[in-house]
Amino acid sequence: MIAVAAAVAIPVEQAAAAPDCSPMPAVRVIASGQGTLESIASDARGRLFYTDTDAQRLLRLDRPGAQPIVLTKNMDSILGVMVDTNGTLVLGFGNSNTDALADNGNAGLMRVDPKTGKTLEIITRGLDMANGIARGPDGAYYASNDFGNGIDRFLNGVVTDNWSQVETPNGLVIDSAGRYLYAAQTFKPASIAQIDLAHPELTTTYFAASGADMFAGPDGITRDGADRLYVAANGAGEVWRVDRDRTICVLARNLQFASSVSFGGGKPGFPNRNLYAVTFTGLVVELANVTDQPPA
Repeated sequence: MIAVAAAVAIPVEQAAAAPDCSPMPAVRVIASGQGTLESIASDARGRLFYTDTDAQRLLRLDRPGAQPIVLTKNMDSILGVMVDTNGTLVLGFGNSNTDALADNGNAGLMRVDPKTGKTLEIITRGLDMANGIARGPDGAYYASNDFGNGIDRFLNGVVTDNWSQVETPNGLVIDSAGRYLYAAQTFKPASIAQIDLAHPELTTTYFAASGADMFAGPDGITRDGADRLYVAANGAGEVWRVDRDRTICVLARNLQFASSVSFGGGKPGFPNRNLYAVTFTGLVVELANVTDQPPA
């Protein structure tokens, strides 16, 4: 399958080196049986969007208790989904494992109508993979290849292949100041890379796990308004919070193959204080009141 798995799948009880967060949020499954879910995002209207890589579908969940809507299906190897500044969706396509390993530029980004699922435009081709997606303050799109060693950038009509040299980058998020890009690193000892957007050669390790957490396989990543990072630890079946002092705690356990996280977009849909996670096992999960500083 094209969805990303952790490098080592280990029992949850062996990966419990990080302490529980205090307080631990209430965890509730709001949808199940949704397929192999890879990525999740929420828009300003409070709707959740997520990708099912097995069926190559994009789905939308409008409110708690509603039935998920299949916006589109039979899409070409979709992975990442992001809400753009104008409210449209950006999807990564063409993400086969073979192409990603070859680093051959067969992936791309497309713009999709969040109401109808209609493809509005092909933003770019020529990416090595578009697993994690983020957009910078200058309008640049960033796309990760977790089977490779770099993050691609698309700006002003030009793709820069391996714009930043980062080992096995996956989920991407940009800080509130628009200075740093953070990349979860999956197929190595669990880490988060910090990339200076103005100087991509200045890449450092923002966080590195220790002990059993080294095998956790970080996947999707997001942040709150205080620039605390939230990570889907795929192999561990956990959701982590990484505080500004670079210590971690566990917000949720026993979420087998957690793959992506996103804050809600706000009422009347899904509150922006809540964190929403998806899993390869088809769950959409709500973690209530995770932050007192929601992202803008």
